Parts: sequence; C-alpha cells; structure tokens
Amino acid sequence: MQEFLKRISRKVKYKINDVKTLKNLENFDIVLYELYDDKSISLDEINKVLSIKEDDFLHNFAHFKKLDFIDLKKEEIDLSLLGKMPPSFMENRDLVFFKEDDKYIYVSTYNSFNVSLLDRISSIFKDKKVKIFISSKIQISKILDEFILEKELKELFKELKFELKSKSDKEQSAVSKLFRLITYEAIKLNSSDIHFEINDKDALIRFRVDGIMFVFIKLEQDIYNALIFYIKILAHLNVAEKRKAQDGSFSMEFEGLEYDFRFSSLPIINGETIVLRILKRKAEILSLDDLKFDEVVLQKYKKSINLPHGLILLTGPTGSGKSTTLYASLNEIKSESKKIISAEDPIEYRIDLVQQILLNEKAGLDFNNALRAMLRQDPDVIMIGEIRDEQSLDIAIKASLTGHLVFSTLHTNDSISAISRMLDMKAKPYLISCALTVVIAQRLLRKLCPYCKKISDKKYSEFDGTFFEAASCKECNYTGYLGRELVSECLFIDEELSELIRINASKAQILQKAKEKGFKTIFDNALQKARLGISSIDEIYRVLR
Repeated sequence: MQEFLKRISRKVKYKINDVKTLKNLENFDIVLYELYDDKSISLDEINKVLSIKEDDFLHNFAHFKKLDFIDLKKEEIDLSLLGKMPPSFMENRDLVFFKEDDKYIYVSTYNSFNVSLLDRISSIFKDKKVKIFISSKIQISKILDEFILEKELKELFKELKFELKSKSDKEQSAVSKLFRLITYEAIKLNSSDIHFEINDKDALIRFRVDGIMFVFIKLEQDIYNALIFYIKILAHLNVAEKRKAQDGSFSMEFEGLEYDFRFSSLPIINGETIVLRILKRKAEILSLDDLKFDEVVLQKYKKSINLPHGLILLTGPTGSGKSTTLYASLNEIKSESKKIISAEDPIEYRIDLVQQILLNEKAGLDFNNALRAMLRQDPDVIMIGEIRDEQSLDIAIKASLTGHLVFSTLHTNDSISAISRMLDMKAKPYLISCALTVVIAQRLLRKLCPYCKKISDKKYSEFDGTFFEAASCKECNYTGYLGRELVSECLFIDEELSELIRINASKAQILQKAKEKGFKTIFDNALQKARLGISSIDEIYRVLR
C-alpha cells in the first residue's frame, strides 16, 4: 500500500499517507485514470488498496479515454483473428482482435494504448481502420486461453488424422497426447467426471464441475473412436467389445500426483458412450468438522455415531456427497478398540483401521454375500455402500438390532422419505422403529466465488435479508461459483418419533413432530447459507426446486 501511495504522492506533488486522504483528494478519480493510463498503477493494486471492482473502474476509464466499454461475453468472438496477432501481443495478454467487417478491425484492451500500437495493428490489416474498445481484463484473458487451447487441439487433431491414415505406432502418439491434454484440463478445472459422447455427426467431450456439465470440445467421429480405443487399452478392456457395458480402471500421474480413473462404457445407438470418474489417489479424508453441519446438529450426530448399535442412513441423489459423509463418520469413530468393516464398490478412500472389502459381483462377492460374511467377522461397526434391495435392507436392520452400528446410504429426496422407502422395501414398521437412529438427507450447493460475488439486486418477497449472486472471474473459470458446500437435514429418532414410525404414522405427522423438536429442513439450512453469502437463491432453487 505504501508504494502505491508514494506513486500517487509523486503524481500530485505532495505526500499522501493513507487511503482516506487519497479519497478526499480533489479530482481523485482523474489522478487514478492518468496513473493507470501511463501504467504507473495496475488493476490489481487499485482493487487491493481501494476496493474498486475491475469492471466499475474500467467503465469509468473508458469514459475518461472517450472510448466505449464492451462486454465481450455478449459478442461473437472470431478466434481466427487471434491467429493474426503478433507473438508479443499474445505474451502481454492485454488486448484481443475480436471482430472485423468491411471497414474496421475491432480491438479490445483493458490497458492504455498509444500511436505506435495503433500503427502496428494497422500494418497487419492494411486496408482497415482500427476501432478500440475497453473491456474486462478477465474476459480478454479467457479469450486468449481459449485460442491457445483451440490451437493446440487443432494441431493434435491434424497429427492424429495423419497417424490414422498412415497407421503409425509411435510410442508417444497424438491420441495419447490428446487424451493427456483432456484429462489435464479436467483435473485443472477440478472436474469429477469426463463424459465422452457420440452423436449422429460428431462427438462431444463434456466435464462435470461442481455438479454442472459443460462442453469442453467437439470432435470428429474418427478422432472420438481412436480416443475410446486408446482409453480401453489403458483400462485393460476388450477393445473389440462394443455391444456390452464394460467397467475398468487405470491410473495416471499429473504434476507429481497420482489419479485413479474409473471407466464405464455403455453401448448406444451411435456407438459407445464413456464416463471417466476422476479420483485423487491420496485425497485427504474430510473430518466431520469440515463438512459444515450446523453446530448443534454436529454435536448430536457425533453422539449418535458413538452409540454401540443402530442404523444410520445417508440419503440423497447420486453426487450429493453421501460417500464423503460416510467416510468422515468412519474416520471420526475409528480406533484400535473397534472392529470396523466396510463393503464398497468402488473404494474411493482408504482408511486405516477399517477393513475395506472391494465388491466383485463377477466373482460372487455381491453386497448380500459380503454382508453375511462381514457378520461372521465379529465387527462392531459395519458400513454398507448402499442398501439396494429388500435382502440388503433386511440384513442391515437385523445387524443393527444384534449389537452392531450400521452405516449405509439410500436414494430418497429427504430424510423422512427414507422411512417410506424402507416400508416399500417390505421392512416391518416395528423393526424400522427399533433399528433406525439417524437419517441425514443432503445435497451439495455450488458456493459463490469469493473473488467476484456481488450483492443481488433481486427482491425475494418470500425471504428477508440481503443475498448475493454470481458474477464472473478467472478464479472461478467465469462461472461465478467456486467449490461446493454441504446442506443437510438431520432426523434424530427419539422415543416419540420411534413410536410414530412403529404405528406407521404419515410423513406429515412425523414431520410435524420432528419440527416441534427443532428439526430444520434441508431448505432451511440452504437458506441460512444463502443469507451468509455462501451460495445464492438461484442455486438453491436449481438444486432443491
């Protein structure tokens, strides 16, 4: 900050010691624009010292320079024009050629410019005039990143097509380089899955980031088929088999870290669709304290999982973080004095002091067979990856009634619906009431990016308070969201709720009694997170309807 103030002081020719004095300076904004124009101060410094947002500053700077500010997200960007930019422009990353017509080449910059810069651009487009605009540094950087990636991909596509025609068998082939680039970009964006999908005329590669799918690239079908062939080889699968679903796995290293990839293929009308789940080999197991449960709920849950017996269920759709909560729960209670066994498919995290069984249905080791075998191993705690049918539910309930603490998951939309689901699976009400201890329903909300979130102008008549909404910056890959946050509801079964379950009371009756005891729904918890600025109302509606 002091260096920043020194530069201001030199400009105005007297000493400025603090930000308050600076802001009271006559023509304060003009001084800033002039210093920014001659590159004496940067956007990052302006934001850090004065808390002025980049777009707000650049809007006003454009007016100062008698230029128009343009939102490049609303423009059709001609990436081919960037191929005409000199290397020095690409390295400096301070401007882009984004459009041209019969008369003009349109250039956008976030920085100052001079006559020599205009001359250089004019020399490239000899018969056209240059129109300069001011726009976001972040948007310019994103366009340059897209161009560099597209250029690299085009070169790989060209190399791969040549190899396919010549039937080259180079050790470092274009298809291996292409696959490595795709997986590297997916890991860089913190994707959970890579989806390879083929259509009538082309193919797509899509990433799932924070629960949302987006298209990474489009491919020609011959390149797609070469990729699928290569991935099957990595996963040690039958490359000729295209009529059956196949599962496999393989590992790769990126920047010193090992990643496991779970492979799943499915035959479809146009060929095969592939999904790769990405798992970091040495991913840290979260503790329960890291999961951001309500503090009162967290303390009650910790007491529940230290009971000697009972059935604890995690509910929610696929991708709602149930496995993470299960592993965090086991991590909390593991000790040398307890025998803990889990049956999983696949094993996503490895935990010391937990005997983890990798299920293998082809070898006859399915959930039900594993459960029976586990009970003969004298366990204190059992974790079943998922209750899938009547048989596995029956074994889980009986195990919890015979002195075991049982953890598992169930696919339902909320905690109370888990009771209805177990009844649908032919479990007796009196057995459920005796066995069930806790049901947690959960979802993952995308968190607003802390670097660019802004106060929402929207008014919500049904909710009081100030809320935030998504903006856009490079930190969040221009999505407005960065990471995800758990929201949940926890139903603790006491004697009164147990009695309601035993007499087969309705969902409404159980919910009413639970609310009398302080039960908060998952929507209540999500709304609390939105009020704290962690997520947005739009995201709550997207996830929870």
